[in-house]
Amino acid sequence: MEIERRLVDVLSEFARTVATDFPIQAILDHLVQRIVEVLPIDGAGVTLISAGDEPHEVAASDPIALRYEHLQTELAEGPCVVAHGDGVAVAVPDLVADDRFPRFAREASAAGLAAVFTFPVRSGSQRLGALDLYCATPTSLDAPAMAAAQTLADVAAAYLLNARARAELVESSQRAEQASLHDDLTGLPNRVLLARRLERSLVRGRRADEMVGVLFVDLDEFKMINDTHGHQVGDELIVAVAERLTGVLRANDTLARVGGDEFVVVCGDLVALTQLEPVAERIGVALDEPLLLSIGPVSISASIGVVLSGLGEDDPETLLHAADMAMYRSKRAGGAQFTIIALPVSARTASPAAMRRAPMAAAVGGVPQSDHRVAPWWPATDRPASFGRFAGATASPVRSGPLVG
Repeated sequence: MEIERRLVDVLSEFARTVATDFPIQAILDHLVQRIVEVLPIDGAGVTLISAGDEPHEVAASDPIALRYEHLQTELAEGPCVVAHGDGVAVAVPDLVADDRFPRFAREASAAGLAAVFTFPVRSGSQRLGALDLYCATPTSLDAPAMAAAQTLADVAAAYLLNARARAELVESSQRAEQASLHDDLTGLPNRVLLARRLERSLVRGRRADEMVGVLFVDLDEFKMINDTHGHQVGDELIVAVAERLTGVLRANDTLARVGGDEFVVVCGDLVALTQLEPVAERIGVALDEPLLLSIGPVSISASIGVVLSGLGEDDPETLLHAADMAMYRSKRAGGAQFTIIALPVSARTASPAAMRRAPMAAAVGGVPQSDHRVAPWWPATDRPASFGRFAGATASPVRSGPLVG
């Protein structure tokens, strides 16, 4: 009767876990600790085994029991292996006298094990693993004890499946969220995640009296490449560009893909407009080096629009629109260049410190706020005829000359 009373207590505890988010390992740990208190044994262990996989989650009531669990796994021999494979309980009341598991018996008995009783952890026809009960002296378990042990193993299996289903649901939800926030082809943030990160950067910038830069990058003549060589090569090019751009940005910058051949870079922690010019130039230099695709080396350039937040009420949509417009100015000017726009400082929302830095941020070389400047990477007359085409020729080196209005 004592075993039945303790069993009821343990089953009640397990029932309460249904309403919680108990992870699988916590369920196993709880099982082996409580079963030692319920049954006349010295230790307990449980190992989960999935078809075709190595044994995974393992729990034990003490280090010695854990050693016995690992030993059966390492030797691929022992009551645990049989109970899981056959789906039936295995009783070994005297390990030394039993000849079914010679290697396990030799090593385990040398460590102090004298008897072991193993029960399949199962739910219907689904076998999850095995529960081992260890004794330091030869002994037998009576029928009530054997039934109680199998009941605990079966109940644990039900809760393990429940926990596994919850874990799979969480993982599936996380994968869905990841997919909803990232570009399928490149793995880069998409427009949704870009907007979130840009908003956070703007909020952080307002608090720290710093500005945020946005660079809108559009590949020149990508459509011609895609139409001529097919979408597979076009996809290769997009992935190669994403990797190349990632390599020239700071770790805390955000690079997002927002369209077929369009990328956006967000740079935070800025105090001067001049900090953005080197970023645009590094992008130009990065793309100047031919990209190695399946059809051979490919050269391509980009038109870039650059905008700096105005230390005030700028929102993500305003910045992205301004950067997009600046990019189109670069595109209309012949491509392979960048246009910079500094948005006005809002005197109503900007701090005094931000207002004092406004002239430095917005007027570089005497250019007033909200003016735009185009910096060619090379004069149009110097641009090679093969630029942006699959001719095997590299583009001319990036040259950042004086800015012109």
